[in-house]
Amino acid sequence: MGYSPEEVNNILGQIFFNRWINVGETAPVPVDFTTKSSNESEALALAYIALNGTGSPDNYHVYNDYYSNLKLVFHTTLQANIESVNIAILEKIDADLGVTADVNPEVRKLWYPLGLYLFYDTVYDPAHDWISSMGRSKYLNPVYRALEDSGQHDLGVEWFDENKDFYHPVAATTLEGILGIEETVVDDKMLALQMKFIAE
Repeated sequence: MGYSPEEVNNILGQIFFNRWINVGETAPVPVDFTTKSSNESEALALAYIALNGTGSPDNYHVYNDYYSNLKLVFHTTLQANIESVNIAILEKIDADLGVTADVNPEVRKLWYPLGLYLFYDTVYDPAHDWISSMGRSKYLNPVYRALEDSGQHDLGVEWFDENKDFYHPVAATTLEGILGIEETVVDDKMLALQMKFIAE
């Protein structure tokens, strides 16, 4: 950059390293990670909520051009406003955007739990198929949490029982905690697997 040693020392002298390291506080200038696109994605979700399932926002088609993180902003906004979301809104979003059929696991991780929590029938079979096809806690936990939090404990236990031998022991143990299932008897083979996982 072409700074002289004096200029470098002057810049470094203006930085309060000790304060940054030893004082727990927010930055003097709040960090804003929003972008025009993320704000538009949030606004699209809020527009669907405002229309209450009676129509589509004028610019709804832009969702199909979103990269994964912008879709997550959209779905996170829906979840953050879950008290204002209903089946009619989910149906309209699905009709416009085909979200239930989206193969993106990051979208599924948010959309399926939202649908399950609100008893949106359309997501039950795809969500069940999905949690029966992979065993990653990152994706399993929200689905089972939504079932448990919405009073669908028995369905959660049913799905878990179908797949528990397929899931990694750590994932299965986490799901047992979410579902409030009593700790299972750990046989020698499972214990050896867990110890191997911990050692790696």
